[in-house]
Amino acid sequence: MGRAILIIGAAALAVGVIVYSLIECARTDSAEMRGLRKGGWIAVILLLPFVGALLWLFLGRPKGTAGSSRPVRGRGPDDDPQFLRNLEERRRQQEQAEKLRQWEEDLHRDDGPGTSDGTGQDDGPGDRPDDDPSGGSSAGRPDGQSDDSPGNRPPRD
Repeated sequence: MGRAILIIGAAALAVGVIVYSLIECARTDSAEMRGLRKGGWIAVILLLPFVGALLWLFLGRPKGTAGSSRPVRGRGPDDDPQFLRNLEERRRQQEQAEKLRQWEEDLHRDDGPGTSDGTGQDDGPGDRPDDDPSGGSSAGRPDGQSDDSPGNRPPRD
């Protein structure tokens, strides 16, 4: 009984090595293979089952491939330097657009009722509604209010 288990185990190991070698040979790039081309290695593995699989593992695989090597992990976008440069450039452009929007808002805010030509600069003293030609005093009015109501403003040039 023990002898049968040993034979079955050895056969399972041989089939596992053959299947592994066949799959690895099929997935390997032809330019990286040593010795024969891909079709030749597949024929050797299939025609000489266990011996062909061992020949592939020791003589045909690309150099630097270990038997217990981990699969190569794909690169994410955050590992790509070009992607990171594009991301940084996009961030800078968004910052510049935000600054420009802020400057335009400030310009429109400054270009309010105190201007007459739309340039954002004041016309001069006495032309703004908050400038009182009498020095800002409301002493000359009986009700104590200043003369800067819309009906009492001097005409603009």
